[in-house]
Amino acid sequence: MKVDFLIVGTQKGGTSALAKFMAQHPNIFIPEQKELHFFDNEKIFKESSVDYEQYHKYFRTNKQQTLFGEATPVYMYWKAAAKRIYDYNPDIKLIFILRNPVDRAYSHYQMQVSRNKERLSFHSALFFEPIRQLLSKTKQNRGYSYADRGFYSKSIKRMKRFFPKEQMLFLRTDDLFIHHKETLSKVFKFLGLPNHDKIEQKVIFANEYPSIKPGDKKYLLKKFNKEFAKLEQELLWDLTSWKSSGNFKKNTTFTHTDYTNSR
Repeated sequence: MKVDFLIVGTQKGGTSALAKFMAQHPNIFIPEQKELHFFDNEKIFKESSVDYEQYHKYFRTNKQQTLFGEATPVYMYWKAAAKRIYDYNPDIKLIFILRNPVDRAYSHYQMQVSRNKERLSFHSALFFEPIRQLLSKTKQNRGYSYADRGFYSKSIKRMKRFFPKEQMLFLRTDDLFIHHKETLSKVFKFLGLPNHDKIEQKVIFANEYPSIKPGDKKYLLKKFNKEFAKLEQELLWDLTSWKSSGNFKKNTTFTHTDYTNSR
């Protein structure tokens, strides 16, 4: 067997919600355990040959689904993952769900705080992020990559070295909330499946935290200014709302935030 699709990112972008909604389609199987962390596992790929059986064991099912997939949002960010995914299945389809990188960075920070893995203020964490990256053994620090993960264009460019655009679908977190049925219809069409509009809308993960400070928001908007322009050109998106940031309402019918298993 081969896994047919991956939700590859972004972290804190709605991957948990998207996976839960997609799993309600009768033709899709997604394991109960989210984030299998196979293609970003350095221990697995240090071996001379990769044992894919340890990956496929998560997809054993008696049900008659026709497509198998999983969601591990770090795949998009992890530099070595693109080639590993290609070597595994060059025909695999990749789904990206992208959130305003300013909001994503702050949500990531709050997740780290909730896990007692971050003691710095958000302002200080952003300031020291480049140093923490340099001190990381892999030069890609999973926990303290608040701003770095928001440079989506680099990750997209890396994936495009191996996969044609026909195998990639780019969604916006905002659309999963605001245009829920239309967004899921786009996903099913991308996977070659009939539409399935009986998707239960419910709270997947919910949380509340203080609003981002204006100074930190201003700093990040400036930091991502060129990135917004690159994404608009690359994806043909209008990112006016992202450039103003903070437009997303917390109290929606369902939310995407997952504090329990995202890294």
